[in-house]
Amino acid sequence: MLHQLSLDIRAAFQPIEDLRTGEIVGYEALARLMRGDQLLPPADFLSSLPQDALAELFRTMLGQAVSLRQSLAGDGPGPYVSVNVEVPLVLADGFVDLLRDVLDQHAFSPHGAMVLELLEGHATPDYARMSERLQAIRALGIRIALDDIGSAYSSLINLRDLPVDIMKLDQSFARGLRQKPRDLHFVLSLQSLAHSIGKRLIVEGVETVEIRDALRVLGVDLGQGYGIARPMPGEAVAPWIAAWPTVGMEMDRTPTSMLGAYAGHLRVVEACRTLMGQPLPVAWKEASKDPHACSIGVFFDRHGLHDTAFGCAHKRFHEVMALYETDPAGWHDGAEGFRQEMERALADPSQRFRCDAVAA
Repeated sequence: MLHQLSLDIRAAFQPIEDLRTGEIVGYEALARLMRGDQLLPPADFLSSLPQDALAELFRTMLGQAVSLRQSLAGDGPGPYVSVNVEVPLVLADGFVDLLRDVLDQHAFSPHGAMVLELLEGHATPDYARMSERLQAIRALGIRIALDDIGSAYSSLINLRDLPVDIMKLDQSFARGLRQKPRDLHFVLSLQSLAHSIGKRLIVEGVETVEIRDALRVLGVDLGQGYGIARPMPGEAVAPWIAAWPTVGMEMDRTPTSMLGAYAGHLRVVEACRTLMGQPLPVAWKEASKDPHACSIGVFFDRHGLHDTAFGCAHKRFHEVMALYETDPAGWHDGAEGFRQEMERALADPSQRFRCDAVAA
């Protein structure tokens, strides 16, 4: 048992932000081992634990997560807490009883304020049994998240066949967005998939404010990472959230970074593709010709970027934006030209040539 191993396990809690409103909607409990004066991450100690200790590790983490939730909001509305769990443990005999026992010990009724994150490091061989087990867990008022979507072990079959509420995109996608901005296409597609099947998407690996800006502009539901907040001990959560800026309305989607501008262009292109073949009001077609009126144009105006190569490409796209129905080839060239200039600028920010310099 874990307590017989004399391990001092402490949960560190990382906030999860609603990127549309700025509200903190949840906290993921991340296991840390206290050894001397050091806190070790799971990679440094989990592999050395015997299999029968994993259940006690989960019990410890679940208890600390429930305690934090009660300290923040009791049984009332408020942010949720999530705990990671391995698939074999979920399928083990007595797992649902373990959940009930911890909830009873804390006199806590989750009502959706508790989430179990299924780690995708294991295949799910028996979908019928797994689905039945997850339904029993959800009956306790606990929601289910499928972690590491997009990793080597992830499968769309899990989304199709298992009763999960939340999808979590593997952090490797977000972390590399500055170097591979085209991965935003994948993020947008996954966001659309999540909405179409009634689930919410959390993008992990939001390590910088620039990545956070791009995901916000893209319309992603939820984000988690150092660009929002680092994991913190339970006692630090209340003071941290008290200092978090309160946002009472939907956040402005005007980009504040070049990556955010790239995401904004992607949204416009996808919207145009969705509307292809549908008649649009003449007023919209006229308004679309103004490169200063859209959110990207506002960002470019604020930073004096309209005369750069990508700024000129943005103007050219606005000239053809409303022509996707009558001149799809011209529209495509304009959209691609702007995207390519943005990618060049993201790859080498120092090369922000003016239009006339490029033409020369």
